[in-house]
Amino acid sequence: MQKIKGDVEALFVTPKGENISKPIEGGIFTNEGLIGDRHFGVMILSDSRTPEFPRGTVIRNRRQVSLVSLEDLDATAKELGINEIKPEWLAANLLISGIPHFSQLPVGARFFFDGGLVLFNDGENFPCNIPAKTVQNQYKQIEGIQEKFIKAAMHRRGLVAWVEHPAQLITPSTFEVELPPVWANLWTE
Repeated sequence: MQKIKGDVEALFVTPKGENISKPIEGGIFTNEGLIGDRHFGVMILSDSRTPEFPRGTVIRNRRQVSLVSLEDLDATAKELGINEIKPEWLAANLLISGIPHFSQLPVGARFFFDGGLVLFNDGENFPCNIPAKTVQNQYKQIEGIQEKFIKAAMHRRGLVAWVEHPAQLITPSTFEVELPPVWANLWTE
């Protein structure tokens, strides 16, 4: 089984009703997600991100945890012509580094963190207007960021995951990505 090593740079929680996350040194992850985060819960109501269901249908919460990479954020900022994009502005939970093209890891990849936490990658977190507005608000003097964000962040917006094995996570930390067998030896760093 192919494994890739990465680093956890920071951990964040996004309070309910807010769109900017706050840094924390450690967090407790249960089978419902990160305690205190707005995406906490096993089930959610379907919304615009799940058009295959009538709005308000109870479905599995596949976005308990959002992960972004330092490399993807830097590449997006460079394309937008700005100094930086902070993970907090995207309401991210984990900032990782060390894995090129992190946002393109395949569905089914599993993240094994120091301390026992295991997350299951449920896919790409596609860019939307909420973080686009937040990033634009950080650079009010530069016009057009909001309009360009979605294209610039495509395939760089990070991943969404759910908790497979609960545990506490303290940062900084390290983790390993275990790729699904079908991807063995296909992923190149």
